[in-house]
Amino acid sequence: MKKDTLLQRFRYWIDRRMARGTSSMVKLLVTTVLSSVLIVSVLVLVFSLHKDGKSFLAIFWDNFRSAMSSSFPSSDSGGLLYIVLYTFLGLIGMIFTGMLIGIFSSTIRGKLVDLQKNNPKIVTHDHVVVLGFRYGEYALLEQLIQAAGRSKRTIVVAEKLERTDMEQAVRLNVKVPRRIHLTFIKADITNPHDLECCAIPRAKSLIYYVEDKGRAVKSLLAVSALLKGQETWPKMVVSFNSDSSVLPTNMLAEKNIRTFHAGNVVARTIARAATQTGVFEAFMEIINFRGHEFYFEKIPQLEGRTFAQAALSCEGGVIAGFERNGAVFLSPAPETVLEKDDEFVVFEEDQGRFRLALTDPFLPPKPVQAPPLAEIPEVLIIGINREITTVLRELPDNIRTIRLAGLTPDERAALLPEDPDTASEIVEDYRPVGRDDVLMDMVQQARHLILLSDDAKSPEEADTEVMIRIMKLRDIKKKYALPFSITAEIRCENNRRLIHDESGDDFVVATDMSSMILAQVSEDPKRSTLFNELLAEEGSEIYLKKLEELGLTPRETMQHLLRRELYAMGYILLGLRTKGVPFLPLSSECRVVLKEGDRLVVIGEK
Repeated sequence: MKKDTLLQRFRYWIDRRMARGTSSMVKLLVTTVLSSVLIVSVLVLVFSLHKDGKSFLAIFWDNFRSAMSSSFPSSDSGGLLYIVLYTFLGLIGMIFTGMLIGIFSSTIRGKLVDLQKNNPKIVTHDHVVVLGFRYGEYALLEQLIQAAGRSKRTIVVAEKLERTDMEQAVRLNVKVPRRIHLTFIKADITNPHDLECCAIPRAKSLIYYVEDKGRAVKSLLAVSALLKGQETWPKMVVSFNSDSSVLPTNMLAEKNIRTFHAGNVVARTIARAATQTGVFEAFMEIINFRGHEFYFEKIPQLEGRTFAQAALSCEGGVIAGFERNGAVFLSPAPETVLEKDDEFVVFEEDQGRFRLALTDPFLPPKPVQAPPLAEIPEVLIIGINREITTVLRELPDNIRTIRLAGLTPDERAALLPEDPDTASEIVEDYRPVGRDDVLMDMVQQARHLILLSDDAKSPEEADTEVMIRIMKLRDIKKKYALPFSITAEIRCENNRRLIHDESGDDFVVATDMSSMILAQVSEDPKRSTLFNELLAEEGSEIYLKKLEELGLTPRETMQHLLRRELYAMGYILLGLRTKGVPFLPLSSECRVVLKEGDRLVVIGEK
């Protein structure tokens, strides 16, 4: 075999030294410099190149200092040997300094990259942990930031994505105040070991922001394994796009885990928004953290009084109901007697801002008979998904005909029962909605259009299909001056921004609503029961009522008088929707001007 050359061996030795890391390379450089300085010092001493008679240690130090400063001798410094030796020292020092700076700069740069990519260890407590992240959907983080108010808060987001990519995406789309410490963790949220760095046992609340049901269940089991043996668990909120009954109820009750069916919530809101233009915007204003929101308050002064006295004596806020033994009662009967342990649902700007004026108890007048709702000739639903039965059930009873289009007979048989729970006539229309002439014929009689997202397709594909239909319908509406309104389901938050309409039509997006409710419930788990009650099939709900529907006329009045007038009809007044303002809360004692076209945002039964 051919022997390796001396140069090859030297390169191999250098490679081995460099492979050992920064410390090995620094040692090699220092050894080389010291050896060079030692050799030059010996030669200087042997050839008596120093005429001052210095000792060897003094010569060695001067030569070492000369090498470190990379100084070169002048032409008159000494003889040729002196100039050559000290030029060699200057070159050695220059190479040493350059290589040392390069080694340290590359090492520091590598450490910084590692710090950016590697997960930091969370050492704080009472923080919020979000398991799951989706590019283009930032409503949840925005709501958590707004929920913090002026307080400092740490929010930890964990997902199996690059930390720098997640952080850059959020920084470009979300305004993060300095008081908010937003930390991203690259972790498999179904692996307990990966979740250890999130400090989940010390967290205030835990939010599962995962679309896939199986992954959400695995993540929940991973957290359960991590918290095994711990007496108190963080508040947990889980959102499912389908029915959440896959989880055992005893586990949910024992660990205080709140769940809600996101798809069902969206379907119910679509049904309300379809025939009540603006109700979706009003609902979105109510459930976000800007302005007024619902709080649970203890009010001992109301013990033994009736709910009518409580509702009509609150100033600076609106008492909408109360919580008793885990159940929420919205707008209960006026004569309901309040108990000691009741917690009141108060709609106010900040917790504790309400006031009571109990000096003059008020008995509500006799109810005013409102005129019946006008009949809606036809509602057109284009598209179908697994929540179609909920949409049909939640539509109001004053609709004569509901036309189903954009579906096949097989889809109708698989997703819709033979006798849907609705008082309206159901008509199936199997014509292709992709044809403009067919679409034009379908919308002639319709007063409200509902566009459902196809959940059998990917979110982007389904949204693209809905957006194309929206553009076609807007063109038809404008060209032929048709009176229909459009309510569309958009599954991706960023797509909703693309299809925004300045005319005031409602466009429902599932992720926005889910994110807002997730943030609300993470702050107070009792809000889960509240929102379930607001969106339940029976009981009190949020409505937008025109003045003429309530037998009212445009006028100027005091807010507390208007509130009493509405309460006599069975409604609790939350706010006002005008042409310029989508939702104006009415909770303080001042004057309000009612104009033609204004609608009142109320809580009440059908």
